[in-house]
Formats: sequence, structure tokens, C-alpha cells
Amino acid sequence: MAGPAANVSEAWRLIREAIKTNEPTDAGKYLGVFPAASKTKLVRTMEYDMEMFLKQCVERYTELAGKFGANLQKVSTPFAEDLATGPDHTEESGVLKPIASKVLMKILYAARMCRFDLLRATCGLASMVTKWTPSCDKKLHRLVSYINSTLALRLVAWVGDLPKDISVKLFSDADFAGDLQTSRSTSGVFLQLSGPNTFYPLSGQSKKQTCVSHSTPEAELVAADLAIRTEGLPALQLWDKVLGRETHLDFEEDNQAAIRIMESGRSNNIRHMARTHRVDLAWLHEQVVSGAVVLRYCDSNKMAAYIFT
Repeated sequence: MAGPAANVSEAWRLIREAIKTNEPTDAGKYLGVFPAASKTKLVRTMEYDMEMFLKQCVERYTELAGKFGANLQKVSTPFAEDLATGPDHTEESGVLKPIASKVLMKILYAARMCRFDLLRATCGLASMVTKWTPSCDKKLHRLVSYINSTLALRLVAWVGDLPKDISVKLFSDADFAGDLQTSRSTSGVFLQLSGPNTFYPLSGQSKKQTCVSHSTPEAELVAADLAIRTEGLPALQLWDKVLGRETHLDFEEDNQAAIRIMESGRSNNIRHMARTHRVDLAWLHEQVVSGAVVLRYCDSNKMAAYIFT
């Protein structure tokens, strides 16, 4: 329960008029996540632990993959660098195709809950389950090896500010033509609560774009539309209530050309967007002009959505 301490007893009384509940206890395991709260002089922190669940993911892979699942090496990234040099033209199916979905869907849950570093690799492989190749076998093995090497990683969040000093911050990023099979880009989205002493991750996305872009600014605009439309603006309705005031969205973008286009609503260099992303661009410009979205330039080395692309 969250709310003014003086109202907690009354809140429980009202709930228990209709719902039978046990006595409240400290936060414990829920849906595979072990949250742990703590407090210092400056901040209250929440740590999200899914080590046991991720161990189950590794065990499922090694059990289903047979000999292929043996020899999980210690690696520092979830990506197989030697497979990122060109498109895979083979029509041969990978040996792990029958079990890929069973492994990836379990990993995807942990990635969405608190292991955002797994999203890009997991979502990329999930898009390949119907056209699985031998290189996908190697990528999945690398992903599971990375999970096995980083079981102790935790998502840590903290809050140390009054509601009036907390803002809703949204990051979006895109790679350019990163998918070597289709030349499509990938959108990355990261939503957080932010303040002088506050960093609280709320959600992350890694999603392949549905059409090919001709430049980095164009790919960035598609990512921005996804971020603001599906994560940013819907979240404001909640945080207006929680923070007790009308909030706006601080939107962080590291591509200056994309910022100028969103501010002006047009660009001679991407006139073809009238036939491709016209609605995206017009809608983004409308949100910026209305004041609901405040555009901010972000240095690339501080772009929190980069990990999703």
C-alpha cells in the first residue's frame, strides 16, 4: 500500500469490506521477482532481483538444447560479434528451432521486468523464430551464456526528492539499418522518474521498425513516435495523479537534426516522408508545439535508450 500514513488503516478497512486479505507484510517475491527496499539518509532504494528465475532460464535451455546447450562460456555481452558482419543467406534451419520459442519467451519476461540489458538480443532472436537459421543457434547460445555470466546483476532504483522536484523523463534512440537481413532500424525506448536525487526506471522497449529508413534522423523520428505515443503520454495520466500536479514529458534526443525537424514539422531533406512517415512527423510536431512534450538534447554518452538498439 502506498499513501499518507494516516490513511492506511482506513484504506485497509474499506478494502476488507469486499475482499478477504491476509495481514500486510514487507514486500516479498512476486512473479519471479524479489524486490528489496532499503533507506539511507538521502534516498529510498528498491532493488529487483531475478537471479533464481534466470537460473531457471539457463536450466531450461541446457535441458532442451541437449549437446548444443553444453559448454556455456563466460562472456561480457549478449551478442555474437562474429555474426554481425553480413546478412545470413542460408535457407537451412537451425537445430534449435523447435525449442527457441520456449527458451526466448521465458527470457523475455525477465528482460521486460528488470534485465533491460537482455531486451535487444532477446527481441532480435524472437523475430526470427519462424525463419531460424544456424547463426540463430549461435546467437541464442551466446545470449544464454551471457545470462549465465551475469546472474548477479540487479536493477536498482532510488527516490530522494519531494514530488514537486520529480519529473517524467523519456529517452528514445535508433540504430540505422541495423538489421542486416531487412535493412530496417531498431527503436529503443526508456522511461524513468528523474530528479536531483531520483532515478527510477519504469519501462524499456526494443522494437524493430516496420519500414526501412533512409537516414539516421528518419530512423530517430520513427523511434520518437513510438516512445512518446506508447510510453510517454500514457504515463503522464498516471503521474499527474501520483505527483499531484499536471506533469509534462521531458523527452531526451541525441540527434540534433531530428530535434529541429520535430520543432519545425518539416525538412527538405526528407520530403519523401510525406509518403512514408507523414503522420509520425505531423503528430510529433503537434505534441512539441502543445507543450506536452519538452524536447531536450542529450549527449550520446548519456543516452539511456542506447542499450536497446
